[in-house]
Amino acid sequence: MNKPFSILALALGVAMVAAPAHAKKKAQPAEESQGQEQQQQDEGNKETGGIPRYVPFPHNRNFVLKEINGKAPPVEIWINIDSTGRANGFSGCKNWSGVFVIGPDRLGPRAMPAVNERQCDGALAGIERDLWGVLLSGPYWDVKGDDLTLRGYKGGVLKFQRSL
Repeated sequence: MNKPFSILALALGVAMVAAPAHAKKKAQPAEESQGQEQQQQDEGNKETGGIPRYVPFPHNRNFVLKEINGKAPPVEIWINIDSTGRANGFSGCKNWSGVFVIGPDRLGPRAMPAVNERQCDGALAGIERDLWGVLLSGPYWDVKGDDLTLRGYKGGVLKFQRSL
């Protein structure tokens, strides 16, 4: 009775060993573009011995939204997060303030931000809904130069640029 289980375990082991080799052959064309990005990251990490360099979150700076899901916003939308995690901004037609927890690569709201009540027109309300969908999802953040990118946990991308 033990023999069928050992045969099944052996077959699963062979399948697990063979599957990664087959997957590598199919994934090679997609890996070429990722390989270039990885190579750039590796060159930047040579100074630290291959360990990725920590980039701190840009506190106490105003960032203006340049792109929301690939489209430019019709009004100036901005955000500022200080070193204690207190944030404030303008989301299209409403001013808001709140507190965020800032991790090494994620940004999470501690509580629902306070928003002043104001009516928005339809198009602006849709942009504001997309903005809050990303901000409240616990987005991944990335900084490159003066650009701050927030990627929503379930989709959506906000691209900010530092302002004066």
